[in-house]
Amino acid sequence: MANCGSLLLACCLGMASMHLVFVAQGSMGSAAPQTPNQATGTQLPGAPGLEENGVAQTALRFGGGLVLGLVLLACGKPSFADVEDVVIPVDDKGKTTTLTKEQVVRGKRLFIASCASCHVGGGTRTNQNVGLAIEELSGATPNRATIEGLVDYLNNPTTYDGLKDISEVHPSIKGGDIWPKMRTMKQQDLYDMSAYILYQNQTIPEKWGGGKVYY
Repeated sequence: MANCGSLLLACCLGMASMHLVFVAQGSMGSAAPQTPNQATGTQLPGAPGLEENGVAQTALRFGGGLVLGLVLLACGKPSFADVEDVVIPVDDKGKTTTLTKEQVVRGKRLFIASCASCHVGGGTRTNQNVGLAIEELSGATPNRATIEGLVDYLNNPTTYDGLKDISEVHPSIKGGDIWPKMRTMKQQDLYDMSAYILYQNQTIPEKWGGGKVYY
């Protein structure tokens, strides 16, 4: 919004400058040689200047409308700056990545459609002790605080200590026969959802995982 305000201010100053230029040109035109009146033979003062001033005013209005339209168009379109440039861990070996706006939007859409009924805001409705905050993900066995760790969980979910398979009680690729939504999920879908969860942890850590406190 600050960028839009600066752009609008610059356009207003530009239009004011254009207006001063046209006014100056109109003043110069009003001093043009007088035009003879065919009926009386007298002079009509400033006729050429009046005509030029009318054209200038029309051009000024047209230019103003065009500039304002461009400003509104630019301010109304979402910007890639809406996506924060944060580092997302891919694996435990130090590999990282950053997300484009398209990846964040796609991951969010998939998360809302497949996970938000139980994990809205990064909490866990069925178990308030274990949410999707980075601390809880890091404390799991194996570590779930990476994209690969979360993808592995969505393929083959286990208990927090990693000892027991829970694919029958948690949506997963392995439990696709029980969870219809997971049957059409591709590995890229799992990757995008996992990246979105970690992105939320990086950008709104004070809210993500807060459950009912914030959402």
